[in-house]
Amino acid sequence: MEETHESYDDLAAADWLHLTDDEQVQWAGRPSWLTIAASVAFGIGLAVLGIVLTVWLSGVITGETVPSWVAYLPLALVLAGAGQVGATYLNWIRLLYVITDEEIYVKHGLISRDVTQVRLDRVQNTAYNQSALERALSFGDVVVYTAGTSTDDVTFRSVPNPERVKRTLTHLLSESRTTQPSDGL
Repeated sequence: MEETHESYDDLAAADWLHLTDDEQVQWAGRPSWLTIAASVAFGIGLAVLGIVLTVWLSGVITGETVPSWVAYLPLALVLAGAGQVGATYLNWIRLLYVITDEEIYVKHGLISRDVTQVRLDRVQNTAYNQSALERALSFGDVVVYTAGTSTDDVTFRSVPNPERVKRTLTHLLSESRTTQPSDGL
């Protein structure tokens, strides 16, 4: 997801995102596109193979010994490849992570939705993890540890620039803790 203020404005109008009057989106994103690249490449390769086989077979099969319609059977690979690419893309866009200056949201789904919402005052700590490959490709997981909520800890999986996401969260957490009224202790 492109991280621009225009997309944040569009996102703020989403019916599943319940922002207060002065609440603003600070970061929004999806898993890195690199996480779906292999699956998309496989689907494209399958479709290309189907086209190549169809062209080749239509030149080889004359219809005398084998029916000419057999040459078009590899077109099923094109459909399978297109299905692979489509399913992979839809699975990728159905997951969205949002950080506002008051809450964290994790949305799963396109038609049906499952939205996890955690207030920043319930966040205890944050961390990010990257394998060597993920670090080289600039994506990783950001873990948000919560307390006193009915939800488990929240993990933003395979997000681009996880250190930036963690830094955004850390800044918002320190900001929210300095603006909270004291208990008089």
